[in-house]
Amino acid sequence: MSNLYTKMTKEDIIEGSYDRPVGVTLLAILLGLWGGGLLFTQLLVFSKVSEASSQLGISNVLLQSGIGFLGLLGVVASIGMWFGKKWGWWLALFYFAYAVTRNVNVVVSISSLSQQLGEPEQGIGMTYAKYGIRILWNGFLLFYLCRENASIFFRTTETKKWRALLLVFALCVVLFVIGTVSQG
Repeated sequence: MSNLYTKMTKEDIIEGSYDRPVGVTLLAILLGLWGGGLLFTQLLVFSKVSEASSQLGISNVLLQSGIGFLGLLGVVASIGMWFGKKWGWWLALFYFAYAVTRNVNVVVSISSLSQQLGEPEQGIGMTYAKYGIRILWNGFLLFYLCRENASIFFRTTETKKWRALLLVFALCVVLFVIGTVSQG
């Protein structure tokens, strides 16, 4: 009799016939499109990016490798998410944490950049709003990835989400420090 009934965990149920959540499917597709589009665009305008980097005073190698890194990160995260891999979840978490960090950096820098380069065409208020909305959007995507249905699909229910977020944001800060120091 005891062999007829076995207690199944959420992960055991996933192995059986659990479908990918719609949000995960949409994010995987979007990440693939964003990453692939970024890589494709970089190839098309490689020389223009090189010119822009010299005008902005940014190392061409750092700028081109950063763009390539983000493109590859999006594509690889997309593949991992599509197949429900833990590493896909981690890469997507890092991708969106990096987006939050990058946009926070822009918001903090808007006033000094507008003094150096002039006021943005659409105005400073709209620029703050644009990057503020991007911060909220990417924060929402991070929140979604940490929710129960995504955690069950990626088998990350045992992962403490606050620690995972702390880790990916710490990595983002380290990358920004390295980028800043290498420019100095």
